[in-house]
Amino acid sequence: MAVLTLFCLLLAVATPAQAQFSINTIPLWNGTSFISSFGVTDTATYGETITVPAGASPLNAFSFEIGNCGANVTMRGEVYAWNGTMATGAALYESAPFTLTDSAAFQLVTFTPGSLTLPAGQYVLFASTSKDQSGAQHSACRWGALTNDTGYTGGAFVFMNNTANAALWTTNAWSNIAEDLAFQVTGLSAAVPAASTTSLLIGALALTVLGIVLLSRSRLRA
Repeated sequence: MAVLTLFCLLLAVATPAQAQFSINTIPLWNGTSFISSFGVTDTATYGETITVPAGASPLNAFSFEIGNCGANVTMRGEVYAWNGTMATGAALYESAPFTLTDSAAFQLVTFTPGSLTLPAGQYVLFASTSKDQSGAQHSACRWGALTNDTGYTGGAFVFMNNTANAALWTTNAWSNIAEDLAFQVTGLSAAVPAASTTSLLIGALALTVLGIVLLSRSRLRA
């Protein structure tokens, strides 16, 4: 009984540590690779789907690297639920119109929901010119992107050639390219299991102790 109690205590101490879930592909970006062309008029909508774990903290902000638009361009940041092929339901967040001043350099464009609680599930974070194209000059922005889709495994780059028709966000399937955008999310922290080195060592010790005890008992019975 004493040996069993010791074994259980050692396993309890070996409970996995907790790490923090986060999204940020910008450190993986080379600063120059991109996907284009976003803006006015045709390809009005670019974004990335994400997966939110249970118990995540509120979404505070999300950002994309955008540049070289050819003209000033006005857009809005949006958050919608995602059903696997398109946005669904009503907007969970829509920013005020934001005008990006044309520049050859990439600029980190940030949208700030503030404190948006998202239940576990899939969502799409995106920017679109669809509601602000009236009288706008033609623009063709480049969005910073990785050259692969392994930087963030919980989602993917998606886009729509929906011009000024925002209704298509929730009625038509979106397109995608197998590259993650250079983007980051502030918030959505959640504890996820991540066994520490100490935990693994203690767990191994517990198994070793149990093995020695069982071997000793086996020899006594022989």
